[in-house]
Amino acid sequence: MKRININNTWTFNKENESPEIVTLPHTWNGLDGQNGGNNYYRGECSYKKSLSVSFEKGQKVYVEAEGANSIATVLVNGKKLGVHKGGYSTFRFEISEIVESDKPFDLEIRVDNAHYEDIYPLMADFTFMGGLYRDVNIVVVNPVHFSLEDCGSEGVYIHQDAVSEEVALLRVASEVSGSDDYEIQLRLVDHRGTVVAETSGKENEISLEVVSPRLWNGTVDPYMYTFEIDLLSHGKISDFRRIPLGLRSIAVDPARGFILNGEVVDLHGVSRHQDRKDMGWAQGPKEMEEDIAIIREMGANSIRLAHYQHNQYFYDLCDREGIIAWAEIPYISIHSSEDMTGANALSQMEELVKQNINHPSIAMWGVQNEITIGGTDEIIMNTVKKLNELTKRLDPNRPTAQAQVGQHPDDDPLNRATDMIGYNKYYGWYYDYTDAMGVWLDKFHSENPHIPLGITEYGCEAILKYHSDTPEKSDYTEEYQTFYHHEILKTFNARPWIWGTYVWNMFDFASDMRDEGGVQGMNNKGLVTHDRKTRKDSFYIYQSYWSDKEVLHIASKRYEKRVKGKTDITVITNKEDVELIVNGKSAGTVKSNENIARFSGVKLKKGENIVVARSGGLVDTAIFKGQAKPDESYVCSDGKSNPIGEVKNWFASDYSDDVPEMEFPEGRYSIKDKISHILKNPEGEAVLKKHMAPMFEHAMFAMIKNASLEKLAGMAPDMMSKGFIYQVNSELIQIEKN
Repeated sequence: MKRININNTWTFNKENESPEIVTLPHTWNGLDGQNGGNNYYRGECSYKKSLSVSFEKGQKVYVEAEGANSIATVLVNGKKLGVHKGGYSTFRFEISEIVESDKPFDLEIRVDNAHYEDIYPLMADFTFMGGLYRDVNIVVVNPVHFSLEDCGSEGVYIHQDAVSEEVALLRVASEVSGSDDYEIQLRLVDHRGTVVAETSGKENEISLEVVSPRLWNGTVDPYMYTFEIDLLSHGKISDFRRIPLGLRSIAVDPARGFILNGEVVDLHGVSRHQDRKDMGWAQGPKEMEEDIAIIREMGANSIRLAHYQHNQYFYDLCDREGIIAWAEIPYISIHSSEDMTGANALSQMEELVKQNINHPSIAMWGVQNEITIGGTDEIIMNTVKKLNELTKRLDPNRPTAQAQVGQHPDDDPLNRATDMIGYNKYYGWYYDYTDAMGVWLDKFHSENPHIPLGITEYGCEAILKYHSDTPEKSDYTEEYQTFYHHEILKTFNARPWIWGTYVWNMFDFASDMRDEGGVQGMNNKGLVTHDRKTRKDSFYIYQSYWSDKEVLHIASKRYEKRVKGKTDITVITNKEDVELIVNGKSAGTVKSNENIARFSGVKLKKGENIVVARSGGLVDTAIFKGQAKPDESYVCSDGKSNPIGEVKNWFASDYSDDVPEMEFPEGRYSIKDKISHILKNPEGEAVLKKHMAPMFEHAMFAMIKNASLEKLAGMAPDMMSKGFIYQVNSELIQIEKN
């Protein structure tokens, strides 16, 4: 197989704009997809180029695109070859019968990121960027070859049926095109080039036994063999694969957690979007390598690759670094209103598994994320079951998983539809307080002792310009984010049976519909900024617990202007003792407690104050400026945009909470009905618009309209008063259902 990259010199055409020459990867939403307003361009654009390729008679030639969001139509010399639906996976179209060797031809790829009701994702809290945002190649293969037409895969699927320190039993399945008369040779080669196991056969499934294998052991020892697979036709090599392979076993236990090679491993995880400031999704190896390096610097050993299939190179990096990866499809938030079968979700699931099955880092397949925001119904249940069955058939050796929206009922049967589950819980940010996380975890685990439970999202926003001496929920300060993550992390540390936890998110990311904290177009829950240049203080909380590095970090450095006199200074550290030196004089030494050394009542003079923290050979320095009055710019004044306040404004609040028990008469509407169902009745629509008109204008409305008001109130009890809910329900129950 010969792969020829053709990223250079494409003519890009966008409606009402002049053509321009671009180099792939490319997106047209790198800027307008991150600046807010929910008005980024969504439509069809085209990429064109002229090229030629050399190939021999009988060889097959393919156009290969590794990612085009979300519908791609491929044409050669004006002839349509096919359409691919789904924005995150590799796809190919054969061009052998259309082009001639060494003769120029015109290649056009039309890419469309408009909304289509039958293609996932339909609605989510991130920007759906359009473009040819990954590599495009020409692939040439011999007449007899491993198939390139099986869901964008490489045609070879390695199943690790049983792996231990004593023996690894592998089963290699393959799809061969061009002949039924062939032989496949298998060799497992170690890092010295020594063949440690080999066999051959003429079947499309061949078994191989490896005695005393060196195991892929996560970040401790991410050892990789090379699997050499040769396809012989008439005694000659016609095609081959060289696949890096780590041998390992995976299990999950509801009482013990995640188990790698028979040993419990605490999964310290973060989530990642394929997104970066001013680049959007059009990233290359350099950016992906930097992301992995920052994640490892913090000490994380697992990544949830949300909410779709990521670049193959990123999975390669996870393999090399020993990162445990959660891979998933964008069956997220809402189910299609047109396709009840889940066909596109199933298609994307099959592509995800077949294209990525050989990566040792991938430990679980995620079949859905928060798909029950609007509630559970038979269609969703059946789709999740079909996704689970498909995934287990394609790969019986990895667990299946799902990430439930925070208020999904604990006892819902959907929780048993996959091997393991996670919940996306935002206690202490969107609702309740941080201590509620532990209460809920203990309750769920007690009531569902046979379900492996993880936390697949948790987090809160920090915008670097906001600071406070008294941080509180929803203030967007860096100090509250630091407090939040420290408290939640301690909660998790006390419960070793949790199979894994994932910070939402490692990096700030674009969500053009957002307008929060005076910042448009961004989700600021990252531990690191969108441009990767700044690590927020909460980053160092995790580093102090998760990494092997000695950590000494003065928090709140960006809270530079402070009222002169006394202030508190916090040092994040995993050292035992810390000395603080202010303007050259020692302010004392304190012992750290739970990775925090706190100095109270530190005196600051007017003007510049140089503060130095010391512990052993570690030193960190901060500069604070004492002034007469507080700096008001540190306070988020955009109250309407905080996650509680913004949504609270949808619902009137001048109702007494001293209300009787609600009634739900049969045949009448109530807060238990989905909003979308109530809106079909003119009287019901009038009630809702009377009490919550702003809700209908919000970008998130499409996501929540399939939820009931009762469910919304449960998701965020701070948003709706009991009196408000009672009043709306009392008016709805006056309306007979059609």
